Amino acid sequence: MKYTAKRVASLLDSIMDAYQGVSRQKAKSLLKYYSITRNGEKVHHPATEIAPGDVLEFVKNDRDKSSVKNPTRQNPVVIYFEDAHVLVAVKPAGVLTHADKQDRSLNYKEMLEVFVSERDKRKTRLWVVHRLDREVEGLLVFAKSEAVQQDLKNNWADVEKRYLALTEQKPPEKEGEITSWLKDGPKQKVISYPNEVPDSKFARTSYVYLRQEKRYHLLEVTLHTGRKNQIRVHLSQIGCPIVGDWKYGAAKEPVRQIRLASCLLAFTHPRTGQRLEFHYEPAPRFFTPSEKADEKYK
Repeated sequence: MKYTAKRVASLLDSIMDAYQGVSRQKAKSLLKYYSITRNGEKVHHPATEIAPGDVLEFVKNDRDKSSVKNPTRQNPVVIYFEDAHVLVAVKPAGVLTHADKQDRSLNYKEMLEVFVSERDKRKTRLWVVHRLDREVEGLLVFAKSEAVQQDLKNNWADVEKRYLALTEQKPPEKEGEITSWLKDGPKQKVISYPNEVPDSKFARTSYVYLRQEKRYHLLEVTLHTGRKNQIRVHLSQIGCPIVGDWKYGAAKEPVRQIRLASCLLAFTHPRTGQRLEFHYEPAPRFFTPSEKADEKYK
């Protein structure tokens, strides 16, 4: 990320300006985990004077990737970006995005609200912009006000969304597009139809084959519409069920965590107009499912 200073200020205050509304504590953590340059030269002391027109560039330290980039059961909250308006974090698999009428168990929205409120010592409320299935891990953006939530939703068609999917079979083509009409069916299963039927919604998904992972296959999937279970249904439709997704045709034994992850999220900041792009690489175990153990959400 690059930021052009607008005023005379210390490096610490300039970081708070660049990230619009982060706490002083959070700004100090950025000094620890980011390499920061001013006009191409490294700076690190929080009292360093920054002048108007100075260009600050923030690059995350490689040494921090393994501990910060992937959520764990012990550390489920991993935040990639946060300012006064939006928050981008990584949802672990096995957790709802937010509560629904059927399930009031702890969800990721509430987990984030509790974490941020305790960190900043003031109550924080988040608004859901989009969701990931309980079984899916990866990048999510939340709004910090209802107005920002609505702005993001209004421009959601312009948001770039990509996923990594580990499938049981290799797709028929190296890359392709899948279209159909999706409709809720019995037992919370989504049904795909070649033509429009009552209450169905059009869905479009494209994929690129990346590589073989032992007996499985890794695909990068781009979501052009955001329907319930869309990627899972569409990959099953072409004979490539996602590993662990027994609801849509994968092997039921052993019980595995579903291997689907939101790996790229890119959008225009609703207040600054800055183009933001985030990448998520799942932990190594995502690519090497157990052939024997019941590993669901472990």
